[in-house]
Amino acid sequence: MPTMSRRWVGTGLVVGVIAVSISAILARVAMGDEPGVASAAPGDASALAVAFWRTAAGAAILAPLGWRAARQHRIRTGSSAMTPRRHRALALSGLALGAHFALFQGSLALTTVASAVTLATMSPIFVALGGWWLLKEPSDRRTLVGMAITIVGAVTIGWADVTAADHGPDALLGDVMAFLSALAVTAYLLIGRIARRDVPALTYSALVFAWAAAPLLVLCLLSGAPLLGFDPSVWLAIAGIVVGPQLLGHTVFNALLAAVPATTVSIVVLSEPVGAGILAWLLLGELPAPLFALGAPLVLAGVAIATARRRPPLPAHELAATER
Repeated sequence: MPTMSRRWVGTGLVVGVIAVSISAILARVAMGDEPGVASAAPGDASALAVAFWRTAAGAAILAPLGWRAARQHRIRTGSSAMTPRRHRALALSGLALGAHFALFQGSLALTTVASAVTLATMSPIFVALGGWWLLKEPSDRRTLVGMAITIVGAVTIGWADVTAADHGPDALLGDVMAFLSALAVTAYLLIGRIARRDVPALTYSALVFAWAAAPLLVLCLLSGAPLLGFDPSVWLAIAGIVVGPQLLGHTVFNALLAAVPATTVSIVVLSEPVGAGILAWLLLGELPAPLFALGAPLVLAGVAIATARRRPPLPAHELAATER
């Protein structure tokens, strides 16, 4: 595989974070003023419906591009990267991503944007442990320091939101769902780190999104969550999620997994609470507590420390054998 330059890695990380930061805001807009996990007011979408459409539409859009990328890979290398073992890895990655979206979108219906996003992005702890145990990706001291600072910042943001807002009786369930979504996205990142090494990014994304959409469709049908009949503004919000967080955000991160350790990607995603918190304040009237001004700089500082590199990234084939 070709070397991914430092500039492209940095640009991809920035674009991905900006894209995923608008996810919670657009999802809240799609769910309306009376959000529910499987139910919603007439014309609005439930959390499960939003989760299904973002994955299903993403898979449909990327399907022809993924097929073309797989064909070009086969012509260039003389073999297909899609072995039965690779298919199974992609399926597991997609199922984990589907679980993440179901839990995360559901948490947005029960708790605040700041709490949901902060708890959902606590995956670096689990990714670092899993990367060390399963992928032999030990984290160096700089990465660990950056991770610690970032986690302190993210927890500060969450604590500020918890102590300043009246969440209601369902908030604790929403917080638990958001935390569990972090566990699910950890599995998605770790499995994807293995599966992405010799699969084209577009092919990987299309298949993973399709596997994520399948169980979400089943959940919608079993729970009776409507999938059609939404207001035009709701469809626009869902389309925004597909174009922004789904295609630009997760697809960019999928591409970066070929050259960047899963721990680094997950740490960078921790800056999402900052962007989401600011947007929630501007668009939804959720004014951040004073502690937000302390937590946000900590998150950004931790991300900068953890992702700074003293030398250009190695080619992907070398990274496979010499990950940090």
